[in-house]
Amino acid sequence: MARTVRNAKLDTRSGRVALVKRSEPYWTVISTGCAVGYRKGSKGGNWVARMRDDEGRQHYDALGAADDVREADGLTVFTFSQAQERARNFFKSKARELAGDYLPEDGSYTVKRAVDAYLQERIRRGSKSVDKDQSVSRLRILPELGDIEVAKLSTKRLRDWHAKLANGPKLSKPGKNKTARKSRHIDASDADGLRARKATANRILTVLKAALNMAYHDGRVLSDDAWRKVKRFRETDAPIIRYISSDETIRLVNSCQGHFRDLVRGALLTGCRYGELSRMRVSDYNSETRMRLNSP
Repeated sequence: MARTVRNAKLDTRSGRVALVKRSEPYWTVISTGCAVGYRKGSKGGNWVARMRDDEGRQHYDALGAADDVREADGLTVFTFSQAQERARNFFKSKARELAGDYLPEDGSYTVKRAVDAYLQERIRRGSKSVDKDQSVSRLRILPELGDIEVAKLSTKRLRDWHAKLANGPKLSKPGKNKTARKSRHIDASDADGLRARKATANRILTVLKAALNMAYHDGRVLSDDAWRKVKRFRETDAPIIRYISSDETIRLVNSCQGHFRDLVRGALLTGCRYGELSRMRVSDYNSETRMRLNSP
């Protein structure tokens, strides 16, 4: 994050209270040709950004209300440092627009358009698992978020959506005739099932973030702050390990018959895998040391 410029007159409410009301904002230079201004009003002030282009023309953008009366929320009311961050987004966007690098498309740039652009780029690059991500997007991302403008996404909206994925029902695979998927609720007492749902929610979040990051880097949106703050569920990919008890071991062996019973007993006594047990020979055993001989 860029360094915040300090100004004793604008940093705090008390400093701004002492300022005289006037039409011209109180400007603070952020970088060459770029400044953030504070225009004092009768019921609180407002922040404004100003940028001078190479030809000397000035470009302005209203940033939002100052936290003179209400506490800053980062959405409509901003501190001086938050105003600077919004101003830098404006400077970046305006510079790209003036250079001809950013050409807005007709209509709003929605999550659906961002996801579609991302998947098309994946196809162009020959990426794997695109079909799976297309299906995930169609079923889990677009119904909830598709019509929302990327610039209007909020961290809370994305966190709520992410949590809903983790707590929602599991969809079955489509039938042979591509019949509609059926949903199956997860038992709240099934710890492993709940972990798996969170892992799935994380994978879907990864697809959405990749699409939104591409939109940000392509200049379709000024900030990635909303989704950058949404974190993955922790410790979801590691399976829950439980060892069977002695009583369970006895019941397991007694429920098996014939040679398979010997195989199960061998696995329990040695810890060998099925492939290792199936390849084992009598000659591999040393009766004196009561250990398995090393393979040649």
